[in-house]
Amino acid sequence: MKFKTQIRDNALIIHVVDTVFDVVGVKEFKRDVFIAIGDGETKFQHILIDMKNVKMVDSTGLGGLLFAKRQADLREGKLFLIDPQPRIKSLIRVSKLEGIFQIVESEEEAFKAF
Repeated sequence: MKFKTQIRDNALIIHVVDTVFDVVGVKEFKRDVFIAIGDGETKFQHILIDMKNVKMVDSTGLGGLLFAKRQADLREGKLFLIDPQPRIKSLIRVSKLEGIFQIVESEEEAFKAF
């Protein structure tokens, strides 16, 4: 799984490039989040995950998203999932995680929310 990360204003933005968020990619995802957090010069409070290219998320992928949520919570920030596919929204709903993740349609919508 490949990611592109950037810091904008007070947020870490993670653009998921590959289409599957599973056991293979979650390890890299967590590593990239830790690298961004560990960089003492990088300051952010919120985490935005651009999921428009993600076609599938498994239970390990949900665990990775919960990991990101905990990291945002530790910074007293919010986690936003940007433009997930309908099947991923359905998985979040079925998993009873709707109240955990804030789903938005665009980066701009997320920035307006905080």
